[in-house]
Amino acid sequence: MDAVQVAGEIGDGFAMAWNEHDMEALGRLFYDDADFVNVVGVHMHGREAIEGGHGAAHAGPYRNSTLRVTVDDAREVVPGAIVAHLHTQLEGGARAPGETRRTLMTLVLEQRAAAWNIVAAHNTGIAPPAN
Repeated sequence: MDAVQVAGEIGDGFAMAWNEHDMEALGRLFYDDADFVNVVGVHMHGREAIEGGHGAAHAGPYRNSTLRVTVDDAREVVPGAIVAHLHTQLEGGARAPGETRRTLMTLVLEQRAAAWNIVAAHNTGIAPPAN
């Protein structure tokens, strides 16, 4: 499987877990020692913190949200490590009713044994064009 396919599977899993509001499934995409920086700069270290941070958001403003994820690019920078960029579109969030929130997510994927999972993620909001 090439880097784009690996990133696509991870991205699909992320969107599925988000849309089902299943933070345990979301957490399984990350290694125990992973890091996640969200769109407002909150740094979550470790799978437990990532699940908990996203769980709180899904119990509140994102409980009715849906997410679409598209792989922009991915490449294996060294054997067993992929850097991928994914575009996301979030709808139904209570923080911006009626708006689509777009982000660019950078993932570092690592292969340990035979499994690929996220070791680091950084999600950056894409500002709407100025009028």
